[in-house]
Amino acid sequence: MIKRLRNLVRSDFIIINRKLMKTCFLLILIPFFLQCATSEKQAITYNVYDYGAKGDGITNDQEAIQKAIDVCKDSGGTVLFSKGIFLTGQLLLGNNMTLKIDSTAVIKGIQSDSETAYPHHMIETKFPNRMLQDCQRRLIYGNHVRNVTITGKGKIDGQGDYEPWMNVKELGTEKDRPSILAFVGSKNITVSDITMVDPACWTQVYIESDSINIRNIKVHTGNLTPNRDGIDIVDCHKVLIEDCDIKSEDDGICFKSGSEYGCKDVVVRNCIIDKLNVNAGNCFKLGTDGLGSFINFEVSGLTLKNAYQNSALVIESMDGAVIDNILIRDCEITNSGQAIFMLLADRKRTVPGRKSRIGSISNIYFKNIRGKGFTQEYPSIITGISGHHIQNVTFENLNFQLKGGINTTNQTVMEYDGKYPEGSKFGNTNAHAFFIRHTDNVDFINCKFSTELPDSRPWLMQENVRLVNIN
Repeated sequence: MIKRLRNLVRSDFIIINRKLMKTCFLLILIPFFLQCATSEKQAITYNVYDYGAKGDGITNDQEAIQKAIDVCKDSGGTVLFSKGIFLTGQLLLGNNMTLKIDSTAVIKGIQSDSETAYPHHMIETKFPNRMLQDCQRRLIYGNHVRNVTITGKGKIDGQGDYEPWMNVKELGTEKDRPSILAFVGSKNITVSDITMVDPACWTQVYIESDSINIRNIKVHTGNLTPNRDGIDIVDCHKVLIEDCDIKSEDDGICFKSGSEYGCKDVVVRNCIIDKLNVNAGNCFKLGTDGLGSFINFEVSGLTLKNAYQNSALVIESMDGAVIDNILIRDCEITNSGQAIFMLLADRKRTVPGRKSRIGSISNIYFKNIRGKGFTQEYPSIITGISGHHIQNVTFENLNFQLKGGINTTNQTVMEYDGKYPEGSKFGNTNAHAFFIRHTDNVDFINCKFSTELPDSRPWLMQENVRLVNIN
């Protein structure tokens, strides 16, 4: 009897155990099936040819491409540009989508000044932002979107040599010339692997957006007219720019602030920035526009070339910006007018509802910077203004082979005059490596400066400077 009961218990246990195993197995499979279903949904591809695009480089494909984007948005899917040349005006992106441009595909901006091709947009931002007047037209546009990727090995051509966009002096502003790419008030944006060429204005601009990843892209603006920057970041947080190749006739990579939001938590690394020997612009820059802050930047591994008469590295607070905790390290400079230009000043710009103010620059660290082949005789310049000093600047392991060739040491260096600031406007100064004024707490650690030509000037000149340490 006891044996029979044991067998019954064992039998029931086996049945229960088998049911439990089946249940567990199903529980294991359910996430797998859900993942497959999600992946299948995300894997949906919307080829623009299926929505009427011709891809012949002649037909205006704007309506067909926009139709594919509108179907794709919010799906997690991909709008695909396969082999072809796609002529188009503005394309408006949506949430949760990918734009993929194959290596054999080119998106070309149509050369038209019509509102249908490139409508003017006065966009909404969290704070009053003075930069908006300069950013009203664009070829590819994300307005308050989330989770958008633009990728592929293909090309976007802005066709910026259109005559109405070339008359910069007549236009007087950037508002009528379209950028290739713009995101405003957006989050989780990735731009990778693509090539952008010949913009009519700034190549790409990101305004008051968070979690921006720009990786392995190429930019070539051509030598057309000023304001054709490579990358412009305006009031963005959590930005990564890496492994990019930028050839720009104006600023290569430029961080700006037109509002209180500012730029914060930024990494820029392993990029090549070539200024193409054009007079305008600099290689890497914080400012000139700076109403908000620039805080927590780590910049490394930059190759900075051909800034001609201007600067490889620029940090400017002109409109009240607080600039703090900036690390720039492991960079190579060649064929530039000047290695470093830092300026704290006041040009009295502001936005409605805020009085103009003078900002600050503090805790700036340059480490392992090498430079050679400088094209001008003037030194790096670090200067604030009377009553407002730059604070806490460290230069460690700098090695510059400078041009030299100046035999006079009685030059007068101007104070900031309120005009558009460039390091070249301060002239040669009475030093061949560094001129420092209105600055406190400067450290030079293991730095080496030499000149190609004999030069009578000392390597360092100071005016109204407190605490300079040379080790």
